[in-house]
Amino acid sequence: MQYMQRNADKRSDPRLLYARAKSVISVLLSYNPSITIDDPVKIARFAYCDDYHLRLKQMLFELIAQIKKRYPDFNARPFVDTAPISDKRWAATAGLGWIGRNTLLVSPRFGSFCNIGEIVTESVVDIYDRPLENRCGSCDLCVRSCPNQALRCIDGRYMLDASRCTAYNTIENRDLQLPEGLRTGGYAFGCDICQEVCPHNRHTTVFVQVDEKQMKRLQHLASADEEEFNAVTSHTALGRISYSQWLRNLKQAAPSTPRQS
Repeated sequence: MQYMQRNADKRSDPRLLYARAKSVISVLLSYNPSITIDDPVKIARFAYCDDYHLRLKQMLFELIAQIKKRYPDFNARPFVDTAPISDKRWAATAGLGWIGRNTLLVSPRFGSFCNIGEIVTESVVDIYDRPLENRCGSCDLCVRSCPNQALRCIDGRYMLDASRCTAYNTIENRDLQLPEGLRTGGYAFGCDICQEVCPHNRHTTVFVQVDEKQMKRLQHLASADEEEFNAVTSHTALGRISYSQWLRNLKQAAPSTPRQS
């Protein structure tokens, strides 16, 4: 992911984005849904509902407003994957979890089905949390379960080879065709395989209620025309891809799935 190489200095030093920054407050928002798609065509769980960027950022604005009521001099800016800040690094530094072998933040309470946000403030926070030790132990289920061997250990550190990753290719890849031989596990948008096998996700609390109406809309996308696809995906993470990309992904995820002309 070449965009990750840009602004590397800003990702590690928020003062380059917000000159008066003194502290970073990291937050997690679980997106673990009440039900999941059990169809040949799958969608990553984070995309089931409204775009988390908007929802989480609004929550951070509200939190800042509440803090200012008690501390009027509290000045801060919220960030939700909208600026080059290393979300996982700051969350791990804040003690919210550790970076697992799947390269995702793993929370001892919420698992890895979480969105991350930050409040960067001009205030000095005197009480702060300490990083947690990595609790993956010898488990490597995520590594062994990846259908494309996208998780690799390099010099003792697990890295993600984005060119092999189903999630990257079905969302960020703009080519007319997906890489030949990419095994999607049925996923047409994103991928949850390395998270589904993680023991830390087995007993996490449900935080997002997905009703049957919304689930039917998602399930019907496999046969939707362009107008319906755009209507259902508006204001959701699925809106990050075009209808032509969706058809491309469907072709590889479920080649025999019928669709409307």
